Amino acid sequence: MALHTSVSSPLFLLILAVIIHPSYGAANHLNDESPVEAVCRHTSSHEYCVGNMVPGAPLTAEGIASTALGWAQIRALEVGTIISSLLKDSASGVHTNHRYQLRLQKCWDLNMKAMADLWSANGSFYSKNIKAMVKYLYGAAHDTKRCQVLINGHNLTVLAAKNSDIIKLSEICIVSTKFF
Repeated sequence: MALHTSVSSPLFLLILAVIIHPSYGAANHLNDESPVEAVCRHTSSHEYCVGNMVPGAPLTAEGIASTALGWAQIRALEVGTIISSLLKDSASGVHTNHRYQLRLQKCWDLNMKAMADLWSANGSFYSKNIKAMVKYLYGAAHDTKRCQVLINGHNLTVLAAKNSDIIKLSEICIVSTKFF
């Protein structure tokens, strides 16, 4: 009988330690909550986050990151197209304000940096270098926010909305890494 008690004691202590210390593995544990809800609850725009994740498909945290990153890359391409069109219009005389053209050009440059960061984040994600991926996502969001400041007050709502999407999608991707 004494042998049985001594063998089960370490196991009992381990189980007790896990029960008493609930933060053990908390970063990866979703407490029976859907991964989308768990990630989106930690973002600045819950509705946007939930609305952009694939409904019905059971996504993992990695699937959420991949989806958000893919959408951010698409939005960055759309922003580049919009800015290119605006620059052509301003060059043809539709908007002849020199400051406006300079702001658009600077926004173009920032979008190119954001796109490069998003593509680098994608490469880091697939090579499992999550720390680098997060760094690139922060860079993309930062450059996109700088573009937002440049276009503020110029009635460029579609461009501003696409930029806002990039920022939110980058955040979703960053938050999802906490659940890997």
